[in-house]
Amino acid sequence: MKKIKSNKGITLLALSIYILIFTLIIGVMITIISFFYGNINNLVDTPKYAQEFNKFIMFFATDIKNYEQATVTDTTIQFENGPSYKYENNSIYRNDTAIANNIFKCIFTLKQYSVNEITKNIINVDLQIGNDDEKLVREQIDFTLKYW
Repeated sequence: MKKIKSNKGITLLALSIYILIFTLIIGVMITIISFFYGNINNLVDTPKYAQEFNKFIMFFATDIKNYEQATVTDTTIQFENGPSYKYENNSIYRNDTAIANNIFKCIFTLKQYSVNEITKNIINVDLQIGNDDEKLVREQIDFTLKYW
């Protein structure tokens, strides 16, 4: 008489659970990968816009700390006895030299802020660089003129 051996293996229920777990893991990994590559693709053009922003800030931050007074309109800034900035034709010009391009919005506003009887002149710069909503640089920055 031959003895029947016990066949231990994967049951249909265990196989179904393994397939379900692997499907969930693969689905989560695909979702994470698609978000990762989607964000990478959104950042492809951002560096060229960021460099335009950095060029403007490099010149403007240096000038703003050297002058106490400025005449400001929506598109121009004229520092007293100093350089002028003008937004025109999607570019920002410093003394008629283009320093930043691909600028789709630039609005300058002058505000005054008083603290302990010291009045500070603040120039707000509202910038939008780039033309695609997902790949643009949009900043609104306050710069304080020299006040001492």
